[in-house]
Amino acid sequence: MRRSTTRARQGGGSRIAAWWDAVLAGESDEPHPIFGERISVRVTGERLVISGELERDEDRDALLQQARARIGHGIRELDAARLRVAHGHERPGLLDQTLVAAFPDRETADLARKFVLEHSRVTPKSESVIDGTNTGYLRKMLPEEFLEDLRRRVERGDVLVVLRVDET
Repeated sequence: MRRSTTRARQGGGSRIAAWWDAVLAGESDEPHPIFGERISVRVTGERLVISGELERDEDRDALLQQARARIGHGIRELDAARLRVAHGHERPGLLDQTLVAAFPDRETADLARKFVLEHSRVTPKSESVIDGTNTGYLRKMLPEEFLEDLRRRVERGDVLVVLRVDET
């Protein structure tokens, strides 16, 4: 699976820092902004204990880097013995999907596309914003059975965001 944790972290740096601050203060029951409920973090005395399962070594490294940045701020030790990486053996393309969303105008569609690209953990194989000026791209990106419905949406003034992703 192609992932983009770097891009996701760039847009969510302040959210991540605020989440860690809340964890260290003992005030957070919220999941991690990027890794969600796949991980558990707790403070025991001066020890930060992290457990759970991540999909890639790079994700584990990024999480540990975030945690190590908290050492010296009431934390002396990091315990990540129960944090493991699940090495998936799925066949690429198994969860290949095309996602389509309709928006009332180009500005909103561009904003939604940008948000998904910055915050998604999956890097799209292809992405496009479709309006009345480029409906020809629909045929390249979507199966025939969806074209008529989506063309009608564009004719009524909607702007489409089309993303192709492989979530394996």
